[in-house]
Amino acid sequence: DMDILRIQDIPEDFLLTEKQAIQVNCTKTGEPHVHARGIRSFLDRLQYPLHFLDFETFMIAIPPYDNMSPYEQVPFQYSLHIADRPGSRTEHFAFLSDGSSDPRPEILETLKERLGRTGSVVSYNAPFEIRVLESCCHHFPEYTKWIESVRKRIVDLLIPFRNFHYYHPNQKGNASLKAVLPVLTGRSYEELEIADGQIAGLRFCEMAFGNAMEARKRAIRKALEKYCRQDAEGMLDIIKALQKLV
Repeated sequence: DMDILRIQDIPEDFLLTEKQAIQVNCTKTGEPHVHARGIRSFLDRLQYPLHFLDFETFMIAIPPYDNMSPYEQVPFQYSLHIADRPGSRTEHFAFLSDGSSDPRPEILETLKERLGRTGSVVSYNAPFEIRVLESCCHHFPEYTKWIESVRKRIVDLLIPFRNFHYYHPNQKGNASLKAVLPVLTGRSYEELEIADGQIAGLRFCEMAFGNAMEARKRAIRKALEKYCRQDAEGMLDIIKALQKLV
């Protein structure tokens, strides 16, 4: 009604919520907003060793495996980075199914070994990882107690960005990993052949259940490994950037 179409033109006395005001101020100044106390509070929740975990999943109409429903979200890949202590070198573990058999038992067994019993499990938008684990638990109940113990250790890296404890104008209101990673670390997804989870799921189905030639399958596998690794490694880089900020 005021004929204002750009954030930059919103007047100083216009009533805004706290988060809206942060966005407006950052857009006008071009500078990031840093709430150091909020970031420190989040970082203080982390307990080493840190386990940075990212899943990729697929959904398909006709289930290729037993114990699977149509369009059920099933993990086929994970990337895991483990930091034993601040500043230490990280270990990287990965799993990527070839589609020949149900990947969930191997995913659960290897994660049970690699996540150990102590330390935070860090994911970005962690409810997704929790849903994946709980869905696996529904079909493989022998892992129920273990998954319950892991769930208590999961920390959502989205929290400080959803709460606007850090906000950069280049995020343009978006708190996703793909919006936050470039502004905090300079790393981008633009160079990747596979750059989002939906495409990752489609490419896996092409590789595992389609008629792709072997060369195409190898190319897809390489692209999937690179994409999932960047998600997990990116979370580690974000934690380092936040620690440096405060």
